[in-house]
Amino acid sequence: MLEMQAAYRDLPISRADDNYSSLTDTYERYYKIGDYEAMPSVTTVLEMINKPALRDWKMNRALDYLKAKYEGRHWDDRIATPPWVRYPTSPKAQSFRKKVKTSWRDALASLRRNAKAHPNRVRDDAGDIGTEIHEAIAAEMRGETWGLVSEPAAIAMQSYRLWQEDTTIVPLWTERTVWSLEYGYAGSADLVGMDGSKLVVLDWKTGAGVYNEAGLQVAAYSHCIEELTGETVDECRIIHLDKSKPGWSEHTVKDWRRSFNGFLSALNIWKLWHAEVFRPMSCLLDNDALTSNDS
Repeated sequence: MLEMQAAYRDLPISRADDNYSSLTDTYERYYKIGDYEAMPSVTTVLEMINKPALRDWKMNRALDYLKAKYEGRHWDDRIATPPWVRYPTSPKAQSFRKKVKTSWRDALASLRRNAKAHPNRVRDDAGDIGTEIHEAIAAEMRGETWGLVSEPAAIAMQSYRLWQEDTTIVPLWTERTVWSLEYGYAGSADLVGMDGSKLVVLDWKTGAGVYNEAGLQVAAYSHCIEELTGETVDECRIIHLDKSKPGWSEHTVKDWRRSFNGFLSALNIWKLWHAEVFRPMSCLLDNDALTSNDS
């Protein structure tokens, strides 16, 4: 049985989501543990990492939006100008003339805003499905009833059951909040269990794939568990649950302690951004003025 040390066992825990920070230009999540200062979540810290795969994904989703916006229109194969532009006196053109109440610059700006926002909408929808899956898995492990709304979530649960049939892991904790007072961060570990004599920390992923930052994430949870329990974590794994067709894959972090050092690098950058890198110019001017007055 895995137990928290007595000093941490009964501390009250609360979570605050969607706190906008102008310093990082992101929405951040914080955990409040007892009377300690609020701590950023692991996923909030990892937003500081440049993720090439995510960058390309966002660009592709924005282009998908533009494609969907225009591919259904009646284009002439010979020239990329719609017929109601080439024939301005046509009934179609006259109809557009009456309906359009904005300039082409405003229309282009609107299109740009919507295309830029579209990847975040897709991401949020996928995040809602991911949350649904996580909650269903945790409820099923506790023997509780649960219901799913979306078809992708239902398929991912089939993937989870296939994994469950094959795994030798005995669950100890599921969806447990963990934290590090040593480094000042917190998060929610999806699953901690025993695989034979090994203490293993796992995280579910239901996106398009498994990326390097997931290894840093589960390593951060593993350090928390060692700090809170005094036990040694042997392995970190990511379980990818397919939500397009039933199936799963397992990914073991090669060296989770080295990956944890990578997480600490992101945490140091996050803290630096919140401490602010530059002093305001007014402070410099004030200091200069004081120096000249003293002389």
